[in-house]
Amino acid sequence: FEAALPKTLYTQALEEPRVVRVLHRGNWLDETGEIVEPAVPAFLGTIETTHRATRLDLAHWLTSQEEDKGVGGLTARVFVNRIWAMLFGTGLCPSVEDFGGQGRPPVHRELLDAIALQFIASGWDIKALIRTLVSTEAYQRSSIPTTTAFELDPENLLYARQSRFRLPAEFVRDTLLATSGILNSAIGGPSIKPPQPSGYYRHLNFPTRKYSADTSEEQWRRGLYVHWQRQFLHPMLLAFDAPVRDNCIAERSKSNTPTAALVLLNDPIFVEAAIAFATRILAEDLPLDRSRIAFAFREATSRHGTKAELEILETLLASSRVAFEAAPKSASEFLALSNQLPSMAFQEEELAAWSQVTRAILNTHEAINRD
Repeated sequence: FEAALPKTLYTQALEEPRVVRVLHRGNWLDETGEIVEPAVPAFLGTIETTHRATRLDLAHWLTSQEEDKGVGGLTARVFVNRIWAMLFGTGLCPSVEDFGGQGRPPVHRELLDAIALQFIASGWDIKALIRTLVSTEAYQRSSIPTTTAFELDPENLLYARQSRFRLPAEFVRDTLLATSGILNSAIGGPSIKPPQPSGYYRHLNFPTRKYSADTSEEQWRRGLYVHWQRQFLHPMLLAFDAPVRDNCIAERSKSNTPTAALVLLNDPIFVEAAIAFATRILAEDLPLDRSRIAFAFREATSRHGTKAELEILETLLASSRVAFEAAPKSASEFLALSNQLPSMAFQEEELAAWSQVTRAILNTHEAINRD
């Protein structure tokens, strides 16, 4: 059992920490400056210890209350504000990346204080915090604004409505895999390596890297586990504004580009998701093409499709059937893009045609946006 346990790296100091001094005019050869001990900025207080402060002491200081000479109240407020921004699109303090004197003040300061204190009292229970926020009436409001509310509060700082925003890159991947029914929700374990363009790592040297894509169900695990090679993040994540790890980013940008649409259509993982989604649709006991398309549209967008939308998708299905029936080999080649071919027996031309419909549905605005 002990041999099977996962191992982790840690640092063990074998020597006494070196003496650090104030450097006069930046001259590191001048050893006459005042000795500096590990500490926090003086205006924030002090770390009370009987020994040289360590990173563990810093962690305790960050989560201790003011009466214990810590800044846990500030830490809780910053964290609550970021979770709020993740769920509502904008933080109670709108400048999520600058929670301080130079940022924008909180719109509902008392609410932020109350949630932060509740978060501390729960033992810093993140799941309980999220459960509380998503259970509120404010979270469950419609994102469609009234004319008056939009005129009075265009930035929605008063939260009279919900917000519309595209999901973060990892969430886009998870959502489409979950819709298709193949998301692997296993927790923990090593990173996964989804397919990516060959030669993407060609400029990485010392040593050179070789990328071997996963072909098992591991490739369908959540975006959290996608292999990340420093600034060479997976192209799919890059297309949806995931930042490189050279910088610490508190709030990601959100763009809407043709590149993202092309990734949704052509990335191998999303093509495989479309094929799996088509298999799921054909497995449903629905009699008509229109009812199957309506089912697929609702599963992906959480709303009923309009008559015009369903007619467009029916036209796409009909033209795809004609194209694949005229060239059966192209249907086989398309389905071969899936590493795990469906176990259910469907005619290849029919499955390929429906896959074109699911590719279109998964590329809609509402499939990857939180409305």
